[in-house]
Amino acid sequence: MIGGRKYGVDWSLNAPNSASAPVITLTPTAAVRPTVYDILVGSHATPADNAAEFTLYRFTTAPTGAAGTAITPAPLDSGDPASLTTAGQGSYATTQPTLGAAVLQWAQNQRATFRWVAAPTSEIVSAAGTANGLTLLNPGIGGSAVVYDGTIMFIE
Repeated sequence: MIGGRKYGVDWSLNAPNSASAPVITLTPTAAVRPTVYDILVGSHATPADNAAEFTLYRFTTAPTGAAGTAITPAPLDSGDPASLTTAGQGSYATTQPTLGAAVLQWAQNQRATFRWVAAPTSEIVSAAGTANGLTLLNPGIGGSAVVYDGTIMFIE
């Protein structure tokens, strides 16, 4: 794994079942390139047989307007400074991000927990700049929409 300051972003959201509305978005500054190395997703809802699809995309135009909920990335080392990357959960008030390449996709049953950990040197790296970043979408639900909870860990 590459070195750098490590951060975690926790989210909890009723899966939006949308091909354009983000579950969570990581937006860098021109000074950093967030590098995702661990994703964990599950559900705390009453167990049921509902399926969900998740896709992590790069975006090429940053979302605008306030995110549904701003999330402050937490440093995994308490000695590290605040993250330069901003995070937002849910839809944006004005425009959603313009999607680029899909870089990771999975489907999961509500009763299961999903975890992706990058193989060494296989982390997902965002392009630098405020117009670029990474966003997780939930383009499909089989059954009823439920609350999914997750953590994305990244390096700056």
